[in-house]
Amino acid sequence: MTDQNNEEKNVNEIEVQIGKRFKEFRQTFKIKQSDIEIMHKQNISRIEQGRRLPSHELMIYMHTKFNMDLNWLLTGEKLSTRNIGKPEKITMTRVTR
Repeated sequence: MTDQNNEEKNVNEIEVQIGKRFKEFRQTFKIKQSDIEIMHKQNISRIEQGRRLPSHELMIYMHTKFNMDLNWLLTGEKLSTRNIGKPEKITMTRVTR
């Protein structure tokens, strides 16, 4: 097997592992695909099947709305379990001088 084939295999394995963790998180905290408002269900399915990586926008959304631990999503290692899976109220404040 060539180095390029090995690299492609490693990338595919990473995509599959990230997809499995994404789905595990969603199911553990009873988050429906339709609850993820910024992405179509078909694209979420592709991520969960390891056929696509989540975009940085989706990862930020999942972290902000559901407190997903992005380190865990990407590496499988947990940093914190504080408030994971609980939607957080997001407020915008205007900063003036």
